[in-house]
Amino acid sequence: MSVSQCLYRVVVSNLLTLYYSIQVLFMFALVYLKNPFSNPWAQKLKLEPPARLTDPKYGVHKYIKVNSTVLHYVESGDSSKPLMIFLHGFPEFWYSWRHQLVEFQKDYWCIAIDMRGYGDSERPEGVASYKIELLIEDVRDLIKQLGREKCILISHDWGGLIAFQFRNQYPEMLIGMIVLASVSSTAWVRELWSNPEQRRQSWYVFFYRAPILPEKALFMNDLAIYEKVMLFPGKTSTDKEDIECYKYWFRRPFAITPPINYYRANFRFDLPEIVEHTENVPMLVAHAANDLYLSHSLLDTLKKEYTTIETTIVDNCSHFLQQEEPEKVNKMIRDFLSKNNI
Repeated sequence: MSVSQCLYRVVVSNLLTLYYSIQVLFMFALVYLKNPFSNPWAQKLKLEPPARLTDPKYGVHKYIKVNSTVLHYVESGDSSKPLMIFLHGFPEFWYSWRHQLVEFQKDYWCIAIDMRGYGDSERPEGVASYKIELLIEDVRDLIKQLGREKCILISHDWGGLIAFQFRNQYPEMLIGMIVLASVSSTAWVRELWSNPEQRRQSWYVFFYRAPILPEKALFMNDLAIYEKVMLFPGKTSTDKEDIECYKYWFRRPFAITPPINYYRANFRFDLPEIVEHTENVPMLVAHAANDLYLSHSLLDTLKKEYTTIETTIVDNCSHFLQQEEPEKVNKMIRDFLSKNNI
């Protein structure tokens, strides 16, 4: 990559970060002008967790120290069966896999973690604590600490970025891999800089590079963002009680900064070359038909990266597909596992 190309991306990125920050400041001003005596950032902390977070049907809550970081996880199923690890996305935590834990616990040893910085897991300080190199080592050490050499890795959104990088570095530790609404870092960065539509869809990635403002924007009106993105009109798979489970954790002081630091720590200005990965790791990548954040053309780049890959698009569904269409997604996962004798 030439110096001029790198400089171009630095300038464009900074301009976009500034542009979206100004838009958000303008929104803040409108909110204030409409009601100057209100406080849209008033804290509404609740001491007792919603009952659903401790429902035993999802499993047992445990803690484990991996890669010098204490992670919280929910365990269900028989530990003598194949290990199935779930990696959530942004802005979620283990609870985003509630439907899958109930579905797969009878056939697999299911572990749904709160990734570092999320939920009841430890929140290391500093942006550098969320570099993807550390995140994949969390997964590697988790598998080892659980006494296994291999696992089935199921991931969504940011969890998928970690899963792809983990697969690239430790393919021998995977029995199979399912990725929902996500993509490899290589495919995403290349699409970001070559496809204006993907750049527009990724506006929040540029905005999250700014200090303080992203936290303020997400925290507004008692985390109203959750109602906006996780209540699906005409569908009952997620309701207001589920939203309260998310808000219980993210209402806490400083709970939003570590998840946003995933973006800050891993933003790239380079244009990585496509490296073909030929290891025989069964892999399914599913995107949602109505995803507002990912272009389906990303799947074409993934097919150039991985020789063993299946891709599909889930109809009538948006980005949080395992929560919006759990029955459809569970069947898709089970069919893939059965087909590959996993």
